[in-house]
Amino acid sequence: MKEIWQQYGTGEKRRMLPLHQAISRLGTPLAKTMIKAHILTGDDCMSKVETKHAASTSDPVQFLMNFGETETLSEQDEALAEKYLVRVWAGARSTTTAETFDHLRLENYTSASAGLDCLPPTSSVIKGNIRRGAFLIHRACKLLINTDGPETRLAPVTHGGWEEHLGMLLPTKCLKPLPRSLLILCKCTGKCDTRRCPSRAAGVLCITFCHGKVDNSPCENLT
Repeated sequence: MKEIWQQYGTGEKRRMLPLHQAISRLGTPLAKTMIKAHILTGDDCMSKVETKHAASTSDPVQFLMNFGETETLSEQDEALAEKYLVRVWAGARSTTTAETFDHLRLENYTSASAGLDCLPPTSSVIKGNIRRGAFLIHRACKLLINTDGPETRLAPVTHGGWEEHLGMLLPTKCLKPLPRSLLILCKCTGKCDTRRCPSRAAGVLCITFCHGKVDNSPCENLT
């Protein structure tokens, strides 16, 4: 394949974009990485993760160079993709030290005034998105490589993070239910050093959410 053209716009503003020229100027590695960043942060088949500007300014080359290149997603590539999406979600100007979405959720909850409904997704949920992205990227790479060769056998989408329900394909939710121990919130204002604390009485440790967003809680049942 020597040329790739994409139609852009509608009506009188419709024009054709020479994508092959952009690829030539960017170089193949960078061009592939930008495609990966686009798919991973939301295309026609994927959930949107922040903006495309954030996706392009969060150093995708550092995190996505090998992403989706193999049929099986490695733990290392999955972890790098999550780090990348954390940066995308937090924004280019963010000073967060979080490397996982679970850490980012905790950081946002304890340091911001946002409610639970404004927190980012959990790591288990975003990993489902990452696996779907890796599947689509690998699928696209196989199609591009074999454009002039024999027909490529592609794995069914149900192997890539989707499930069939009533004739429709839906993304696997990848929900990770909270352990029962985390459902006990004591809401104490003291040291939680007696059995009057519901958590201590139940024989479980308190968690950050027990004490809301109070800084320097005197709780002695956290560790």
